[in-house]
Amino acid sequence: MATTGSLLGLLWQHVLTGAASACRRLHVSSRVADSNRASLTRVRRQTYARLYPVLLVKQDGSTIHIRYREPRRMLEMPVDLDALSPEERRTRFRKRMAQLTEQKQQEPELVDDFDAERYKRFWTKK
Repeated sequence: MATTGSLLGLLWQHVLTGAASACRRLHVSSRVADSNRASLTRVRRQTYARLYPVLLVKQDGSTIHIRYREPRRMLEMPVDLDALSPEERRTRFRKRMAQLTEQKQQEPELVDDFDAERYKRFWTKK
């Protein structure tokens, strides 16, 4: 009887120390990561755990729902230019160049209509 009780006591002690060591392994850092620390510094992680639902549009026009790291409404897969025929490649290139020239032409010119005579009274002494 005494040996059974001591064995149960040893077993119970082993279970308790094992559970305590398992709890100790959960806290990896020595710093306390509580709300005070989070309010004083930024979150230091490379990737974020939050993924957002996004609609992905493939090259053939089909769509699927995926989880993406940035909150967006839709993602479009880029067209593989190597798979296009030379004629389609030229038309895409012309469209791209037309868009670039339109953007350059739309830059507004700075018009200077400043009249120094209107403000001359502010820097002349009486």
